[in-house]
Amino acid sequence: MRRKTLLVLAACAGLLAGPAAGSDGGTVERVRAAGLVRCGVTTSGAGLAVLDAQGRWQGFFVDFCRAVAAAVTGSADNVDFLETSTADRFQALRDGKVDLVADGSTVTLHRLATQGIAFPAVYMFDGQGFMAHRSLGARRLADVGAASVCVIEETTTHRNLVGWIAATGARLTVRTLNTTEGALSAFFNHHCDLLTNDRISLFAQRLQNAPNPADYVVFPEVISKEPVSPTVKAGDRVWEQVVAWVLHALVLAEEKGITATQAAFPALGDGADPEARRLLGLTPGLGEGLGLDDLWARRAIAQVGNYGELFERHLGAGSRLNIDRGPNALWTKGGLLYAPPLGG
Repeated sequence: MRRKTLLVLAACAGLLAGPAAGSDGGTVERVRAAGLVRCGVTTSGAGLAVLDAQGRWQGFFVDFCRAVAAAVTGSADNVDFLETSTADRFQALRDGKVDLVADGSTVTLHRLATQGIAFPAVYMFDGQGFMAHRSLGARRLADVGAASVCVIEETTTHRNLVGWIAATGARLTVRTLNTTEGALSAFFNHHCDLLTNDRISLFAQRLQNAPNPADYVVFPEVISKEPVSPTVKAGDRVWEQVVAWVLHALVLAEEKGITATQAAFPALGDGADPEARRLLGLTPGLGEGLGLDDLWARRAIAQVGNYGELFERHLGAGSRLNIDRGPNALWTKGGLLYAPPLGG
């Protein structure tokens, strides 16, 4: 009986241990040796992920990859971007073509159980909404009668839509398309009355792809919860935790009022906030268990900015989208963003 008790305690200790105790597929070591993070991104629209006129990827998802690169390799420029789609993004992870995918993937148990992937941490809280042609005369879902709606097939968006129609009796005819590009093309060419996707993505796609953005309206309602996370291949716990804690570091930096400039030139004395000192690597031990040095978080913040800077630059008041933070505000300001503490 005593031996069984010891075995149970040992198993529990393994579950509660830090990242170093979990299985490690060696991604951190490979990335550091190569000096490069391979990041899968999907064209998601202005502010999220899009190629600029010079052929460079720009957007919130893109800059998150750059933050991971800064933390692990030393420079936010050490990223090799591979364009993926909703159909092949998880396969690219399983095949080892990319180290992480930064896009609008919704966290679901089904995906965790069947796709061989892991969701390190939620970096955006969203909800599924609808965009309509302004000529339809509708300003919200309640104004819509019989209509057609375009959606990308084999996505949570598609499944949510079908379930919502069944539950509400909405008179919507569903038209499925294979890709984001296909759904956008069908909608903007008037092959359907509505387009459904994550609401922030709809704003981004309207700005990026609409012939005239003023001709389209995004409804205020949402029909689902969409916690959005980067994805990594399952089975490499250390790498999963590195990606998660890069996000936590950006959020914590905003909580502590540490901007990119302040991270680059820290001037904290010994009596400063202990968490701020840990975050900036002024107290030893921050890299312990992650296979990184103690300055990894400072580099990510200094080179990309804290979470608030990242959001405002691409999606908020500092961007053409001018989207309110809403649930993506800090928990101290009525939002859902909350960074776990660094200290032991």
